[in-house]
Amino acid sequence: MKQFIVFIALLFPLLGFAGSNFDEGIKAFQDSNYVLAIEKFQASLAETPNDAASYYNLGLAHTEAKQYGKAIWSFEKVLKLTPSDADAKERIQSAYAQLNPGMVWEPRLNRFESILYGFSGMTWSILAIIFSFALAICTILFLRMKDLSYKRLFVALGFVSFCCMIGSIVIAYGASNYSEQTRFAVVTKESIPTYKDSSKISKATLKEGDQVEILEAEISDKDFIEVSSRSGDTYLVKTTDVDFI
Repeated sequence: MKQFIVFIALLFPLLGFAGSNFDEGIKAFQDSNYVLAIEKFQASLAETPNDAASYYNLGLAHTEAKQYGKAIWSFEKVLKLTPSDADAKERIQSAYAQLNPGMVWEPRLNRFESILYGFSGMTWSILAIIFSFALAICTILFLRMKDLSYKRLFVALGFVSFCCMIGSIVIAYGASNYSEQTRFAVVTKESIPTYKDSSKISKATLKEGDQVEILEAEISDKDFIEVSSRSGDTYLVKTTDVDFI
């Protein structure tokens, strides 16, 4: 485990621009001081909020501290930033196995979507611009060519460029929405109550690791939010009782 952490420490700072808090978190993890490691990785995230490396190592620290709900939340944040991360998916399943051995976790994106959204919206936007230039070039060459066979060639290439441009725009929009929108939350406490309204508690409770879909359009400055469970039941929960992805 420690050798694996050292590898992550060497690899991810290049990608996430992690600072001294990250390095101190790695050192604390290696010393089996998981409480301090969690504190340091959280401080690293305060400095670089979208650092997948800090979320990943925070998840490892929560796992070692047997805080499986928080570990699930941390690794889900990794998948929000890097949807194709297979190791994060395995660790989420492992955390659920610790909480409920019979539970099977399914990622929110299928394999194809994970690959597509694994590239940022900016990357797809740049590709869309490149394909638009290709389309413009094909159009110009089509107008200049007199040979019918060349005209057909540039029509075909232009059509391919157009389709790729539209596809890149659509994927860029989807990738940006996926990385920016908060659509679900994880219960990180041992259990939390649910409510029929802001004053009446319902019979249902949610347990550590449970994920809920957020049905509210806006969640800021609210004490209660409407959510939907895996079974399809809807109720209110306190915003302080769940951790948002």
